[in-house]
Order: sequence, then C-alpha cells, then structure tokens
Amino acid sequence: PAVRRDLSLLLPAGARFADLRRIALHAERKLLREVWLFDVYEGDKLPAGKKSYALSFILQDLERTLTDEQVDKGMGRIRAALENEAGAELRG
Repeated sequence: PAVRRDLSLLLPAGARFADLRRIALHAERKLLREVWLFDVYEGDKLPAGKKSYALSFILQDLERTLTDEQVDKGMGRIRAALENEAGAELRG
C-alpha cells in the first residue's frame, strides 16, 4: 500500500513548485511516486520575502509493505534536499 506524508514549508518568495517537485523526486528515487501542492499562503503573518507551501508526498514500494523506518528515512532525505537546495524551513 501507498503511504502519504505532508510537509508544511516556509520558502523564499521566488520558490516554484516545479523545482521543489524535481528536488524531492531526485532525493528519493526509489519510493517516491507522487508530489503535489495542496496549500499556498502568502501574507502578513509570514516574514518578508517568504511564502508557505504545503506539499503531499506518496511513497510506495511496489514489491512489499513499507515500514515506518523506511518512510521516515525517505522523508528525511526529501526534507534535507529541500532545505539544502531550495532554502526550505519546516513550519511547526
């Protein structure tokens, strides 16, 4: 079965979803099947020059059921890549 995980990210105002999707798919090539954007916020409640994106990720192994550890490691790789390559910060 597929597993869905969401991340809410604070990003530079110039960040584009297409770039974030590419970074994520490159960071987790084996398990990541889909990435989509489900919320965008730009407003006065965020620091100047920032916007917020909420992204969903679908992870799946076509041969066996994923363990929590596998999902956590995959999401860790995705998160690190988004932080390093896109300047993303996890929103709390």
